[in-house]
Amino acid sequence: MGDHERTAQTLALLRRRGTYEMMSAMDAMGGTATFAQIATQTPHPTAILRAMAADGLVVSLSSGTLDSEPRAETAFSLTTRGRAIFGHLLRLHLWIASRTSPAEGAGPSH
Repeated sequence: MGDHERTAQTLALLRRRGTYEMMSAMDAMGGTATFAQIATQTPHPTAILRAMAADGLVVSLSSGTLDSEPRAETAFSLTTRGRAIFGHLLRLHLWIASRTSPAEGAGPSH
């Protein structure tokens, strides 16, 4: 896969509802969270975790695959790439929020 295709794949993943919220929750917990913690923050966590793992944004800290739903205590961690991308997303989110007036309805905050 070339750089262009990989970038397009990552952007498609980041557009999925729940991806930013999951990354934000994991970042707030030091970059690592259990499946139970993740599941409280985003809908369809298994599908998003699978896509994020395939894209190199998260890893499971225990052995096994994501072929079935992880156990509640299974821990996942943002990779270096995942942390870097989330850092860019957070800065972009804050920049947009600082330029949106309250009258325009800034939307949900994260």
